[in-house]
Amino acid sequence: MTLGHRRVALITTRQSPTSNALRTGWQDAVDTLRLDSHEGLDIEVPSYGSAGWAEAYTDVLKRSRDLGVRGLLVHSDREAIGLIEQGRELGIGVPDELAIVTYDDEIGAASDPPLTAVRPQKHRLGVLAAELVLAKVAEVGGDWPVHRLELWPNVVVRESCGTAPEPEQL
Repeated sequence: MTLGHRRVALITTRQSPTSNALRTGWQDAVDTLRLDSHEGLDIEVPSYGSAGWAEAYTDVLKRSRDLGVRGLLVHSDREAIGLIEQGRELGIGVPDELAIVTYDDEIGAASDPPLTAVRPQKHRLGVLAAELVLAKVAEVGGDWPVHRLELWPNVVVRESCGTAPEPEQL
């Protein structure tokens, strides 16, 4: 918001099991922040490198430019990198003209520019799941209560959104 991004599109792949949760969170954020209309800005694309990806990503970028979209939330890193690649072909600079934030952060730091990322706590979730299973196995008899865990993701700010932290002084 402080960078003036009032229209942010959500870009997901068709086969991602995470897409529905991301879509719900994105819509909640749009509503909570009272952003401009985001109708038609929830866009599914083919996976990066699959048949028709380049044309689909070009269409997304042209549509975003036409609709005044200044930011993209993309799942996942590979698709965000593909959008940067296609943006260069169209002369769309990241982050100067379009901010891109990825959800996942498996390879976001390796992108050019490095991707700002919403990073889920995958390792921590695995540790907690293993601990719960081991505790249940160790308990003899009786019913074991259901546990509900919520792990909030971290945000790693890098250059792709235009707000990268200043490099440390030497």
